[in-house]
Amino acid sequence: MQGLIDNLWIRKMGKREMKANHSVFVIMGGGSGTRFWPLSRELKPKQFLNILGQRPLIEETFLRISPLADEERVFLVINRAHRELTRKIFKDRGIQIFEEPFGRNTAPCVGLAAIHIKRRWGDIPMAVLPADHFIGDGELFRTTLRAGIELSRRGKMVTIGIPPIKPETGYGYIKRGRRCDSIRGQGVFEVDRFVEKPDEKRALLYIKEGNYLWNSGIFIFQVDLILNEIGKYLPKLYQGLMEIEGVLDRDQYPATLERIYSHLQSISIDYGIMERTREPVYTLLGNFGWSDVGSWQALFELKGDQRNANGNMLEGLTTIIDSRDSFIVNRSEKLVAVLGANQLLVVNTPDAVLVGDLNRSQEVRAIAEAIKRKGFMDWV
Repeated sequence: MQGLIDNLWIRKMGKREMKANHSVFVIMGGGSGTRFWPLSRELKPKQFLNILGQRPLIEETFLRISPLADEERVFLVINRAHRELTRKIFKDRGIQIFEEPFGRNTAPCVGLAAIHIKRRWGDIPMAVLPADHFIGDGELFRTTLRAGIELSRRGKMVTIGIPPIKPETGYGYIKRGRRCDSIRGQGVFEVDRFVEKPDEKRALLYIKEGNYLWNSGIFIFQVDLILNEIGKYLPKLYQGLMEIEGVLDRDQYPATLERIYSHLQSISIDYGIMERTREPVYTLLGNFGWSDVGSWQALFELKGDQRNANGNMLEGLTTIIDSRDSFIVNRSEKLVAVLGANQLLVVNTPDAVLVGDLNRSQEVRAIAEAIKRKGFMDWV
């Protein structure tokens, strides 16, 4: 009965009122630049690159959700090192930008956003989403988010699961339980459990069983609920957040934030909360064409319509002979030529060149880490 009342109440509300007054969106934009090295660097990570179109991914993310919320209802959490990049992109926007002094993964990011939202808006639904994903169908994506927001108002923790199209080892998974409801034409399913990234054998098993979804990293919950869960399962983070909350409007805020963050554990909201919570968690199916654009190979697959007759995708000044299914990216004035190599990845920038097996592009971050260990900080 309560669900019926909620739905009637939603339908009676005007679209503008629904947009402006009842939810907040948090874009998590603090990631580091390792997976798209050498094009991405620590000072210009993937979310600030225009690798899928004319705009940086972080701006595309904002524009995708902008029909759902007034700009002041959009919170962007970034790493302080990316302040100028962010200001350049959003200088004429009214979104709320908060800086983390250090990257500490998504649990501190969500917690920091939550205390700011609570101070300004109280206990309302907050949808948190990564800044660097691809969404094919923006309207269906927004419909799914609206459904998740409505579900979260009932005190539920919500995630969006992606029906898998292949046995992917680079994603975490969600084991889907029974269907228990429907909102805005979207099926609502119980979550049995969250599963860490599997090996290839287990990923194949998940596909065969048919009740596993890719974990999109998109979550929706009420502010008080997620803060309570942080208090239960990440008490040191919660203690730090409460100390930060106590100085939100004071001169001590920057110094307190820096001090607290310097001691925080780096932990994801998935591992820290969602995999451990005893609160019921529900998932909606994300059939809107999703990718986390997590590697050069993922980008190669997304741009499939741009490949030539031999399956090669070429960007910049390049020539290629007797080669197939290769991805050549040239962002310099020098010519890149390839002869007799298949499934090759070449990324050429003015100061660094990457040559490798396209199928192993998930491992590019290991190169960035090795460079850092060698002390070659100008190339990180």
